[in-house]
Amino acid sequence: MKAVILAAGRGRRLDVVTRHHPKCLIDVGGKPLLYRYFDALARLGVTRICMVVGYKQEHVREAAASYPATADVTFLVNPDFERGSIVSLWTAREFMDDDVVIMDADVLFHPAVLERLLNSSHANALLMDETVTQHTEECMVVTRKGRVTALSKQVPDEYDLVGEGVGFLRVAQTAVPQLLRAVETRLRQGLLDMEYEDALADFFREVPVGVEKIGGLPWIEIDFLEDLERAEQEILPRLALEQAAVEGVEGPQKAEQTLDGVVDRYVNRKISRPLSRLFIRLGCSPNVITLLSMIIGLGGAACFAIGSYAGGIAGALLFQLAVILDCCDGEVARLTFAESPLGQALDLVSDNIVHVAVFAGIAWGAYQANPVSSGYLPLLLGGIAVLSTGVSLWCVNRVKFLKGNTVRWRRMRQAVRTHFDFILRHVANRDFSIVVLTCACLGVLPWFLWLVAAGTSGFAIMMVWSLYRAFPIHRS
Repeated sequence: MKAVILAAGRGRRLDVVTRHHPKCLIDVGGKPLLYRYFDALARLGVTRICMVVGYKQEHVREAAASYPATADVTFLVNPDFERGSIVSLWTAREFMDDDVVIMDADVLFHPAVLERLLNSSHANALLMDETVTQHTEECMVVTRKGRVTALSKQVPDEYDLVGEGVGFLRVAQTAVPQLLRAVETRLRQGLLDMEYEDALADFFREVPVGVEKIGGLPWIEIDFLEDLERAEQEILPRLALEQAAVEGVEGPQKAEQTLDGVVDRYVNRKISRPLSRLFIRLGCSPNVITLLSMIIGLGGAACFAIGSYAGGIAGALLFQLAVILDCCDGEVARLTFAESPLGQALDLVSDNIVHVAVFAGIAWGAYQANPVSSGYLPLLLGGIAVLSTGVSLWCVNRVKFLKGNTVRWRRMRQAVRTHFDFILRHVANRDFSIVVLTCACLGVLPWFLWLVAAGTSGFAIMMVWSLYRAFPIHRS
């Protein structure tokens, strides 16, 4: 499979942006569209890419050369880039000697969108967003009796299914000659200003072309400034929320797949999403946000250690802010395709450092407030929580190590693997931060120590026991 990315045009309708660089280099979510294309194609094993360039082609070449991963990119120049995309597609004809996916270069899309096309059971296929109805200039995919009959802004009276075309076309190697013949026919007629989609009528008559519905997965074609604004304000947040769709998770399971608790879903995420967009605009990396969250959380722990009511309120608010920022680092990582094992490890360790500091701070503050009446009980409860958190962190890392060892993991009983998966899904739950805030407001933070000592020690004991039971299995 090869990919042809049509990136020669100027995009005059977006001139305020494209006067500086081509549309494929529009920065959305801290990353150019072109890099998102390269990332999505690489994930699906498509490494041979043809870029048809024209307008400000030197910028595209420089960007491709600076791409952090390896990509086998062939550049073909369309000198008539002011004409229609039909000329660009014809420019790539010599490259199309294999199965090929043809892509407009101005689409922000979820990787699962492209995955559905490349995994289609149809040798030749278009993508359709069946949730969209035509309002103005949407290019619509029209099907009749199981095959595409039109890709046009003009919808015929008779059809079985209609939806907006996403802008990607998959063509089998055996059908490439018919596609090029349809394009050549229009060029011989002098229709150089035609978009290549408008030249496909003959192709649809000769070759069966199927359709893959994307089911409302987030995507947008960026033609106008308002499209760019919608991409940043609406589509980017949905890309993070729909991450579970890559794994085919739908319906109620999505909430569970995102590891979010009730407070995260209905409180923290409402605040974190606008903050994530701000961090992206500022160019902050996920790891920087993780460290910022940790610093704020440690500041909250210091406030708890003061032992006063005001210190407790300040500590709880700072801890809640740290929790919100802890949502942001993952969102920014997903939106900018910057997820990494290092980032995940840093996130896990920094979370536990903050938790240990908060538990210790509350314990010391409670001891300072009533050293005579409470004695050393707050320090004992805080010590149990700190020790249990450390044991739990070791156990979680041990489970992740086992899961990374495919042979050992598969040799474990299914029930044990399911149990560990359940633990890993819920270990990141941050909902207890609201309990801390409530206890601080009520002035009963010492009582929280009983809850956290019982909860953390119970979790640690469960983890140790689970690993003890699984150990003979994975050791063998």
